[in-house]
Amino acid sequence: MKAAFAFPLVMLAASPAAAQELVQLPLFSDTLVLQGEFGVTSSTLQPDTAEVSFWRPVTLYDDDEPVGGRMDCRLAGVVQPYTDELFDIAARYEASKTRRDYAGLDDDGDPDYSEDGLVRRLQVTGRSNDPHHHYVLTFLAIHAGEALYDIRINCEFRHLHSPDNDTDYAAIQARYVDLAIPVPAASQEGQ
Repeated sequence: MKAAFAFPLVMLAASPAAAQELVQLPLFSDTLVLQGEFGVTSSTLQPDTAEVSFWRPVTLYDDDEPVGGRMDCRLAGVVQPYTDELFDIAARYEASKTRRDYAGLDDDGDPDYSEDGLVRRLQVTGRSNDPHHHYVLTFLAIHAGEALYDIRINCEFRHLHSPDNDTDYAAIQARYVDLAIPVPAASQEGQ
């Protein structure tokens, strides 16, 4: 039996993008949904691993003036045996901070963390200056019986000049990228 986990990466009300054409790619044996016009630049999709790179044009705003840009994303995922250590995405994120700082990635504040029993999501936004861009990094872990679905999505936002400082890059990502992941239902024993 399979249970379906379908959720946007950030919970938002329905947007006009929902009416746009959908692009669906297999993710493991399931689905990654991209809304609107996307260019898939590479994909390696196997039953237990996935790597997909894709991009789309986006419009940002600066004092009500449009700023042209693009969103470049890379999704990497693996289905592996479950362990408590791998399911602890907050600890894995903290362990990566020194390496991220060294790479010039400046996370904005504390990450957004949510947990709903068998699903954990951590998302952080930030910026880098070499070259200048903003990013949204998402860690997603789904405990499915003896298996763990471990997914990371990194979307970078490139633009010619900076839009307003209050641009919500996570909301822009959520507007266009959605996951629907049916996974084997987990037994309630040991949960």
